[in-house]
Amino acid sequence: MSWNNLYPKENNLVKLSIEHGGVIKPLIIPGDETGGTGLCNASIYLDEKEGLLVNIRHVGYVLHHVEFNQKYWGLWGCMQYVNPENFIYLETTNYLCHLDEDLNITNYNKIDTSKFDKKPLWDFIGQEDVRIFRWDKKLYTCGVRRDVDNIGTGRMEMCEIMYDDIKGVTEITRDRIEVPEDESYLEKNWMPILDMPYHFLRHADPVELVKVDCVNKSCKVIVKKPNIDKISSKLNSGDFRGGSQVIPFGEYRLCITHEVFFPWHPVGNEKDAHYYHRFVFYNKDWDIVKISKGFKFMDAMVEFNCGLVEYGDDLLITFGYQDNAAYLLKMPKIVLEKIEYEKL
Repeated sequence: MSWNNLYPKENNLVKLSIEHGGVIKPLIIPGDETGGTGLCNASIYLDEKEGLLVNIRHVGYVLHHVEFNQKYWGLWGCMQYVNPENFIYLETTNYLCHLDEDLNITNYNKIDTSKFDKKPLWDFIGQEDVRIFRWDKKLYTCGVRRDVDNIGTGRMEMCEIMYDDIKGVTEITRDRIEVPEDESYLEKNWMPILDMPYHFLRHADPVELVKVDCVNKSCKVIVKKPNIDKISSKLNSGDFRGGSQVIPFGEYRLCITHEVFFPWHPVGNEKDAHYYHRFVFYNKDWDIVKISKGFKFMDAMVEFNCGLVEYGDDLLITFGYQDNAAYLLKMPKIVLEKIEYEKL
């Protein structure tokens, strides 16, 4: 089966949402603050204390995408990182933003991580693709960091942050979580389960659920489904990777996953990267009971979701576009009845 059949181009979630009364908003931090480089991969959260919050990833580069029959240049083939002069690293910083009821940014603060920062030992610097949430009255970011050794080993880090009207946003704890398998090179995209403190979906399919111990900086496997239950294999699709937080949703738990397909670029015989997403519904036993067909948000090659909120009659979904822009989609829940689902 071809990837075009697996992921039909007409599955554009933003377009479908707007047709049913939805709204799409860019999430913008002024260029004099960011230097004009990319904003992407935002994570939204409805906080009991602070209201609607969004973490926006700021990257110190612009990602240039070569599409269709254009010629490309550089070692990265079809994707090229364009850095400011004399800066060769791929650095991430994060901004915590407050939103008003109209989903506009009312203030933004760069998260101060200086208390724990050390000299980076690898080219990818900072905490990447953060999900934001609150457990036990503590506000956390959780994302991958790869700059602590010279080979780019990736581990999820849980960081408690504190917001102050005067001091801004400060990282006050940082815990790097080790995994049972010592040989694991890259851990990323764990999805926090909002109604189960310190539990994450480490793998979406087949399910592996872990509980994190921040004191010992470790995790323990709580649920692990056998490979025979792997739905992506039955669909002949890409592996389901983490995306949003996992939220309670009626009798289910709901999240958005992503998968990546690598067709060959028509010029130069190089791999391209196309990202697709799915809505995934789990029952109380962590069985997948419903899963949408793969969709794009706005038909870009690289789109990446990190946030999902139930908000009255809508779902609020945040995602990155081409590593260069961040968006918030207000999607009426009725759209869940209009999209296509896989036959399980």
